[in-house]
Amino acid sequence: MGNRIQPSPKNRWYWSYNDEPILLLGGTDKDNLFQWTDNRLQAHLDDLVKAGGNFVRNTMSGRKENDVSPFEKDNNGMYDLHRWNNLYWDRLSNFLDETSEREVIVELTLWDQHDFAGSRWNDHAWNPSNNDTLPSDTLPTTGTSDWQDHIAFFRTVEESNDAVLTHQKRFVDRILSYTLKYENVIYNITNEGWAGIEWERHWAEHVLNRAKEHGSHVNIANMNLTPEDSVRKVIEHPETFSYVEVSQHNQNVAGASGQDHWDNLQAWRSEVADAIGPRPFNNVKIYGGYNDGNDVAGDAEQAIRWFWQNILGGCAACRFHRQVAGNEDTWGIGGSKRALTHIRSVRMIEEMVDLCSLTPHQDLLVDAVPNEAYCIANPGKSYVVYFPTGSEVTLDLEEASYHLRYLTTETATWTTHDTIDTTTEVLLNPSDQQNQIVVIAADP
Repeated sequence: MGNRIQPSPKNRWYWSYNDEPILLLGGTDKDNLFQWTDNRLQAHLDDLVKAGGNFVRNTMSGRKENDVSPFEKDNNGMYDLHRWNNLYWDRLSNFLDETSEREVIVELTLWDQHDFAGSRWNDHAWNPSNNDTLPSDTLPTTGTSDWQDHIAFFRTVEESNDAVLTHQKRFVDRILSYTLKYENVIYNITNEGWAGIEWERHWAEHVLNRAKEHGSHVNIANMNLTPEDSVRKVIEHPETFSYVEVSQHNQNVAGASGQDHWDNLQAWRSEVADAIGPRPFNNVKIYGGYNDGNDVAGDAEQAIRWFWQNILGGCAACRFHRQVAGNEDTWGIGGSKRALTHIRSVRMIEEMVDLCSLTPHQDLLVDAVPNEAYCIANPGKSYVVYFPTGSEVTLDLEEASYHLRYLTTETATWTTHDTIDTTTEVLLNPSDQQNQIVVIAADP
């Protein structure tokens, strides 16, 4: 196996694995993939890799049907936080083996507060009512309808709740005893975190220290409930958080759509560049799975547009959020045929141009109106323009001869192929089909 996944020394907006900048792309149907057994995990990863995918999410969660807990139960059916459930850890080990073998990068989330939300808390191993380890006064014993009511679990650092914190550390150390052996893992502290910087820094520094003891360095972020917070905390604590996890900007409530989505991303990139220099921007969740107008997630059409705007916006990692056919828990298009086709389309573009060497360049679109087209380029060498809904724009070029191709991303097929003689601008007019790409590359 090559070097550990890290920000690329050649271009720190992107990741590097095996010494070369790489663009991370994914789409999977489960957040905690390690819980899948039999050949389901292998088949899902194989489909992803075949399409050109190399990026998955894994939360250390056990709240879904057929998931198992990290802790063993005693003869009375009570959890014992001193005893590990080997089945849980064997599943993690298998997952790490399978992803490493395929050179698939894992963004691993330590804590997901949705595990502790509402009625889920009533059955959770950490609930003192369900274990013989924690005194009843250390944490709430009854769930409520408010998913943030169990903030006490995320206040153990701030409130010096050593009775619980001791076991939280044992749990995290147990995870690290597996993951630090693998070079394809980056870390996210909390899913949609709202517990505050003290909690986030505590666990980030704990992971960094354990990695140092292991003789390595790992990369960590914290995904906050609002993307602005994720950006701000990386700027304020660059020695702790080495990449920016902005997934929440790919949905309707905390995020935005259309031109606003693009503009927000570019503003955050500028803030980070000015304050601490380039860092990878990850989107381990791109929402948009509902087709019935869900106001939070958005629909599938938005998912596709968020995906491409992130790619052309200079993001290092993009993954379509989970889909579960016929299930209310569907929040993205996951590893669907459509998602994999769009991943394949990105890899087709990379056969013509080096996307990791390009930078966002809306200034080159002469007459574009908001949300009409988006551009990433290395002027004079390569240009990629994305059209969400067709239309036409004029692109400024540096004087040279170029090859031009149109890509229909919905089918991953090239259409028009043309050459451009020496000129300083070109009119791009793709068909009215949605999600068209134009790739322009200078003659060698």
